[in-house]
Formats: sequence, structure tokens, C-alpha cells
Amino acid sequence: MESAGLDAVIASSPANVTYTAGAWLSLPLLYSFVVTDGLGRRAIVINEADTYFLRDVSTVDDIRPFAFGPDAAQDAIALLRDVLADFGLLEGRIGIELDYLPSAACTALREGLPTVDWQDGSAAFDYARLVKTDDEIELFRAVVRATEQAIEDGFAAVQAGATEKELATEMQARVLSYGADSLLHAHVHAGVHSTVVHALSLEEPIRPGEVIHVDFGACFAGYSTDLSRNAVVGEPSRRQAEIYGLLWEIHQIALASVKPGITAAAVFEGLQPEFAARGLVHPWGTIGHSTGLDVHEGFELAVGSDALLEPGMIVQVEPSHIEAGDARYHLEDSVLITEDGCEILSNVSTTEQLFEIR
Repeated sequence: MESAGLDAVIASSPANVTYTAGAWLSLPLLYSFVVTDGLGRRAIVINEADTYFLRDVSTVDDIRPFAFGPDAAQDAIALLRDVLADFGLLEGRIGIELDYLPSAACTALREGLPTVDWQDGSAAFDYARLVKTDDEIELFRAVVRATEQAIEDGFAAVQAGATEKELATEMQARVLSYGADSLLHAHVHAGVHSTVVHALSLEEPIRPGEVIHVDFGACFAGYSTDLSRNAVVGEPSRRQAEIYGLLWEIHQIALASVKPGITAAAVFEGLQPEFAARGLVHPWGTIGHSTGLDVHEGFELAVGSDALLEPGMIVQVEPSHIEAGDARYHLEDSVLITEDGCEILSNVSTTEQLFEIR
């Protein structure tokens, strides 16, 4: 807030309401606000139903509910005005998430609070969330391992002849049993179907010799996980084993390159010669991303990204290669940037060879 010249920020998106309220609301309704000022004072304006939960678990004591009904929007804005008046900020320079709120809500705020100097506060939230607190890091260590264990257990639980949908369901059931509060994405595809990126899983048997691609994540207390692994039904062909081995080598180089002081673009650009030397092609202009409450949070490890890696950031590193007529090869790990390098959080199992499903 200080660097942006703001007297206060107001969270309104699900992620930032969670971040500043200290409690995860899976779906905050429109006109849910958390005010944080430069003195550290906070107050929540929220609908009457969510008030019960926030009073029970939020780190904020000042919670002001409004009733459901046709006047909910104007009632919420009236409560927000009361908060800003109590904080002495009715003429303050206030940052709010203009890239989240619909135009009608922005208009209502400007008309309801005409003396406030409204600014876009999204960047302040984005910057604050990039470097994780000790509690967030502790949480990520646990939930990334739970997600990886669910993937590995899913591979181990199915046999040749299982469908993509059955494998995806097995992993989803496992991750919920390991503490996930809700599911995010379960891209589970086999063989040529895996080259269709972000397709739905099919209810068709996975055939012997097919490489399986998994891109999988879940939500734990509002925080998102995102990991990718490959397996094969039976034994891989010589070429499949070779491709995977080459990608694994690139992945190790990628993990070693992620450290404080390097730009996100430099990570991407440094890996392109490694792909070329091995005859592989990474198909996109990004090779990873920072993560947190949102799966893609803050920046991409991409061409032109000048984001500087700092200790406490958590990034996803995910080199990929699509072999036409065969499969998508893809490794994705969660990495914590440390003072002198990085710590791989997804370290439940070895990824040096394809997991074999018998």
C-alpha cells in the first residue's frame, strides 16, 4: 500500500477476501469486502449467511453483515461507507480490485462513495501474495505432498483396461481423503488423446503401450495445487522411454535454474537450447508459473517476464513435449525459492522413469 501511495485496500475477489480475512470462503458473493488500512486495521462487509463462518474462524473481529434481498448491494455499500468513516478514510486514496468487480459494481461504489479517491488496488494484492508467509509455506509443504501422493496412489490402484475417467476419479477420491476441500482440475488422458490439451477424460479403456498424461490439482483451505506426471500401461517402448528420459533431464536443469535473483524470462530462455539439443520442443511461451490461492498467481516463467524470483515465492516448473501420434510428456513440480536456491516440495516419489501400470 505504501509503495502504491494507497491509504487502504479493499479485497473483493474470492482469493483476496480469503487472503485478508484469514479464512477461506469458497464462493464469496458480490459485494463482499475486506478493508485493510495502512495502520493494519481490518473490517469485513459480508452477507448475513457467511457471517456465521467468519465469526467462527476469521482473524478479523470487525465483521459487518448485510441482509440478502433486493437492497443488498446498497446496504453493503452503506456498511462500507461506515467502515471508511470509522477509519477516517472517506476522502482517502483507496485501492480496490477493478479487474474483478463488474462495471455496475464500480459505478455503484463511485456513486455511493463519491468523496473517495478510487484507485486500482489489484497490483498491491498481487505483489503481497507473491512472497509466502511461513504459515503458507508450511501449508504448501503438506498439500503438495498430499496431491502427489494421490496421483501416485491412483496409478497404483488401477490396472490395464481402466478408463481415463476411472483413473481421474481414483485420484480425485484419494486427494479428498488426504484433506482437499474441493477439486480443481483432473486432466487425465492416454495416448494420442493426451496430445489434445485440456480435453475431458474419456470413458474408454486405456490400452497397453499408451503413455498416460496427468495434470492434476485440488484446493486446500483456498490454496491451489498443480502437478503433472506420466505413466505407461505395461512397459514403455524404447522411444517412449527415450523421450521421457530426455524431458526428465531438461526438468532437472529447469529445477536447478530456479533461484533468487533470476528473472522469470531467464528461466524460460535458458531452457530452449536444452530442448533443441535433445530434439524436443516445448510447445508454449511459458514453462511454469507462480502459484498460491490461484493456480496461476502473479507471473509466468515466460518470454518477456521481468518478474524477479525472490525467497519465499512458490513456482511451478513444467517442461513439456508433445510427440505427434504418441502422447504428451510433461513433468510439473512445486518449488519454493530459498535464500540460496530452491526446495522441491513435490518430493514424495522419484520421477526418473515412467510409472508402469500393470
